[in-house]
Amino acid sequence: MSFWAVVLLGSPALKAQKPRDYRKELREAQSQQQRRRYRESVAQCEKMLQHFKESWQVKEVTWVKIESLILDTQYEGALKTLGALAKAHTDDRKLQTAAALRSGDVQRMLKQFDEAVATYGKVAAAAAKDQPDQAAEALTRAGNVLCADLDKPQQGISLYREIETKLGALLPKRAAEAARAIASAHETQTKDMPKAAAAYQSLTDKYASAYDERTLLGFYGKTVECFLKAEKPAEAIAAAKKAEAGLKTPAERASFALRGADVLMTMKKFAEARAEYERVISSYPLEQPSCQSAQAKIVGTYRAESKWDDALGAARILYDAAGDEQSIRSAAQVTAQAFLAADANLIRANEFLSYQRFGPEGPDGKPRTPDDIATNHLAKVRYPRRSAAADKRFQAAIDAQPKNYDGYRTKAFLYVYWGKPKEAAGQFRLAFKAADLARVPAAAQELVLIGMKAHTASFRGLDRIFEYINYGPKGKSGKENIPDPFAGLP
Repeated sequence: MSFWAVVLLGSPALKAQKPRDYRKELREAQSQQQRRRYRESVAQCEKMLQHFKESWQVKEVTWVKIESLILDTQYEGALKTLGALAKAHTDDRKLQTAAALRSGDVQRMLKQFDEAVATYGKVAAAAAKDQPDQAAEALTRAGNVLCADLDKPQQGISLYREIETKLGALLPKRAAEAARAIASAHETQTKDMPKAAAAYQSLTDKYASAYDERTLLGFYGKTVECFLKAEKPAEAIAAAKKAEAGLKTPAERASFALRGADVLMTMKKFAEARAEYERVISSYPLEQPSCQSAQAKIVGTYRAESKWDDALGAARILYDAAGDEQSIRSAAQVTAQAFLAADANLIRANEFLSYQRFGPEGPDGKPRTPDDIATNHLAKVRYPRRSAAADKRFQAAIDAQPKNYDGYRTKAFLYVYWGKPKEAAGQFRLAFKAADLARVPAAAQELVLIGMKAHTASFRGLDRIFEYINYGPKGKSGKENIPDPFAGLP
């Protein structure tokens, strides 16, 4: 090799340039966008477009540029770039559709609402045959602009309905979301509550498979709510029953059974409401929030009919079944109110509260003093007489339970709400015996705070029962002689 050949080949000016890395440069542009350095991202894209000329590269880079322009509120620039991109790639139908949809979005950002609706409409018409999903998206966006921005809900609803009727068979999820939009538009804009209720109901009837349980729960609730706003209580009750039948979770089913009974209460159908509240309890005895609410409302039905003794008996059940500090305090107040209403004075009401807190020796804790309370008034309260149908429901529910922890516990709650405290205490004790170690603390709480409180008609003295459970008859000190509180129970 000649001298000049060696020199020329070794010259830095003639060395091959290092190839540019497309992916690396694209990541840099995207990174600038993510860090909100939008103008730097746009500049990086423009630099790349001068070098990378493959069609797929131009499309990818230009789209990053468009999004950065939008994020930087350079809407006019974004629209211009979208138009140029679509014009340069007329053979790419998917790109044409995507660019048109994004153009409609930008027009909406510019508050050019009529123009946005027109753009979306063109997309829907052009894409209907070969891109039905995009056509549905275009109709959805146009409907949203009409409803939210132009306050033309009826026109928006017409577009949502078009998705259901023309594209529903191909795109059931899109149809479901269209029905959801129709329901919302009627509820919040047209204020046509019957139509809103019908649309929400279609979501749980026709489109239930498109949603999870939690979402369906909301639709069922909206259906009931809209019927009530439309002053259609019978339809609201039917919707609540449909929800109870359609949902899987016992807690949610109980809540809708309760709502149906509540509607009867507002209609002043007190006997029918009471029967429904009792059905809630006998059907879902372990759903304590719903059961306690139902029992409190049973008290309310009796009060509404001026049946003061029955109201007091129902209040005793409420107090019997309360199992934590807050619910016990609340139930005590309801019971005190029931004593007051039955007597038209505060004597038994105050003595009830004092006895439950301090016991027969009164606030000073000393026997044979003026504040002693001679009588446990709660123990003398009679439970209300139930209908034969209610008794039959409770007995059938009890007979259906297995002989295990869950079965004993369920029977215990059924008995306590049925007004049979001794039987309830016995079943709570069997549940305690059958409990595995993880359940023992909860089983002990229910045995004492519910079962034994109901059996003894007293909150006072329960600490001694807890001591007996933990330490036996000799107590914590090992020197006491605590009587067996469970004598006579299973």
